[in-house]
Amino acid sequence: MPNLSVSVPLLRASFWSPAPLVGVQGDPFLEASSGAPDLGFIEPLLRRRLSPLGRAMLHCAGRVAEGLGPLPSVFASRHGEVARSLPILEDLARGLPSSPTQFSMNVHNAVAGVWSIARQDPSPSISLAAGPETFGLGLLEAFGIHAADPDQPVLFVYGDEPLPAPFAAFADREAPLHAVALLIGLPAARRLVLQRESGGAGDPAPIPQSLQVLQALQSGLPQGPWAEAGGTWRWARG
Repeated sequence: MPNLSVSVPLLRASFWSPAPLVGVQGDPFLEASSGAPDLGFIEPLLRRRLSPLGRAMLHCAGRVAEGLGPLPSVFASRHGEVARSLPILEDLARGLPSSPTQFSMNVHNAVAGVWSIARQDPSPSISLAAGPETFGLGLLEAFGIHAADPDQPVLFVYGDEPLPAPFAAFADREAPLHAVALLIGLPAARRLVLQRESGGAGDPAPIPQSLQVLQALQSGLPQGPWAEAGGTWRWARG
């Protein structure tokens, strides 16, 4: 990937975590909430199938898309529904058939599918994972969709949670259960400037990219340069 610098126009932003996170409160632009996710727009039958991660992501998506019609979307998660993958793998190891319900909600685009069904929205949607750069590359994907049609807002949703045992040993940093949704569009209420250099020099990021961006949006202080697997990232409020 070539070096790049883009200014992403944001209309709305939402963040959710089980308990308030330090430094992610008190900004009228960023709607930050905790406690039970608000999923009143999803019928109970669908709602019951959602994991804590799926509930978090759709809570944020629902907040930024409230009152809007169909939206193209990008859903991103580094690990996705890995908590659902574990019992499926354990059943396979025991020679047992996997649960159809568990399997259907284990796929990476399951949350995007529930969103589409709940909203009766047939708009194009992409679900992706890209290692430690998942947030940044997912945001670039959503920005590219918007740039191709600037009159069309685009929904970007990101979520992650701690890896369950025995996968926890592979985690390279703390990643609390949390979700972020950004509505990309014009006229911008706020801008997020991201820069990425291939290779480059920087300290390893102490927190996930999603939380780096929240800090940049709230404080107005640049974040980075942070070295990830494939490049060096900087974040700033425009």
